[in-house]
Amino acid sequence: MDAETARPPRRRDAAATRKDLLTAARQLISQRGVEGTSTRDVAATAGVNQALVYRYFGSKEKLLAEAVGESEEQAEALFEETPLADLPRAVLNHALDLSATAGDRPTSISALLTGANDETIRAILKERIDGSFGAELGARLSGPDAVLRAELFGALITGVSFLREKIGTNALSEVDREKLGDYVEAMIQPLLDKET
Repeated sequence: MDAETARPPRRRDAAATRKDLLTAARQLISQRGVEGTSTRDVAATAGVNQALVYRYFGSKEKLLAEAVGESEEQAEALFEETPLADLPRAVLNHALDLSATAGDRPTSISALLTGANDETIRAILKERIDGSFGAELGARLSGPDAVLRAELFGALITGVSFLREKIGTNALSEVDREKLGDYVEAMIQPLLDKET
């Protein structure tokens, strides 16, 4: 082939490549955890060169943060738009929906808890809980210890979701969502109502 008949290099679809890398990262992280997932394996699973992980994300940590950060926008909207009285049940259902449908997507907080011994995962969890519960919900609450009460709300939801979806404890796994929501709402409502 001479210069006149040579094909131009194929242009990569950047959006599709990013999506493939995120999908591969979610799949591998859910199977192996963060520590067991290498950028080489992510690239191989996505069918691309390892250098593209760094080109599109800069580091494994940034890839992970984006892979698990997909549900953050939904959570922000939930905390901003849901009336306080409806928030316990709405957040519980959101957490359970994410956990139940996560599959190969480690986006839910309870899915992240399985890798909580990893420093990167801890940082992501802390940022999500501080942001959603501490900052967003804490700003909506009145009375003393608003941020503490908001984080207690988060602890209850996270614990219930983790025990039900990841550990599979008998009673939490078997109870229907309506009844579970009733109990969770009864526990959380005093945290939201505290004025003095």
